[in-house]
Amino acid sequence: MKHSLRILAAAAALAVATPAFAQGGGGGGGGMGQMSPEQMIARQKERMFAGITLTAEQSAKADTVIMNGMKQMMEMRQSGGMNREAMQEMNTKRNEALKALLTDEQKKKFEENLAAMPQRRGGQ
Repeated sequence: MKHSLRILAAAAALAVATPAFAQGGGGGGGGMGQMSPEQMIARQKERMFAGITLTAEQSAKADTVIMNGMKQMMEMRQSGGMNREAMQEMNTKRNEALKALLTDEQKKKFEENLAAMPQRRGGQ
């Protein structure tokens, strides 16, 4: 009887945990899994370009750079090749591409914004 109750409890826990994980609730992603791509781009731009006024052209190009980076991350995750070093390298390349769109004055503020952002997700 005890064995049956344990199996039933384990099955119930698994049934509850699986949909939560599939919806992005299991990875500690801060809600990013529930955002649309447009919302994710807007959030990243808001953080990286805080205090910077972008021209329409800069903004459109930044959207493209960020979207391409998101696609690369998704492809890497799906292929199973995602690791911390690869993610950091992709972020560095994305940030360099974004910085190339900016004026010298904007680059200074961009660097300040990046320095103020948390460098890793999770516990801190």
